[in-house]
Amino acid sequence: MRGQIQQVGDKVSIGLATMCVIHCIVLPILFVALPFLSASFLQEEAFHQLLLGGVLLTSVLALVSGCKTHSKWHIFTFGITGLAVLSIAAFFGHDLFGEYGETILTVVGSLIVAFSHLKNIKACKAARCCSS
Repeated sequence: MRGQIQQVGDKVSIGLATMCVIHCIVLPILFVALPFLSASFLQEEAFHQLLLGGVLLTSVLALVSGCKTHSKWHIFTFGITGLAVLSIAAFFGHDLFGEYGETILTVVGSLIVAFSHLKNIKACKAARCCSS
């Protein structure tokens, strides 16, 4: 059961982190091409915080589950660092660093989270291979 939670959680978290990157990079381009999007729910803080909530929940579950399998807790720490960067971007990024700073923080945080999940997947596969 723990292995299933870890696998699904890692994949969902990578998908959500990728959505964050796409949202931050592609959405401004679409705003120029399709101005009606600028008034959509995609620009609201609630959307950002909802996406962050999904990333936080799935990431913590998957990383903890994975670390219980492979005992490489530095992967968890790396993932939590990415989640912290994403949280700072979502709640304080615009006020502290402006629009571009918020985007950069979000992209960096998302990449850290996705990378930590890829490392988690690899470490779990290696641990299961060695334990059988």
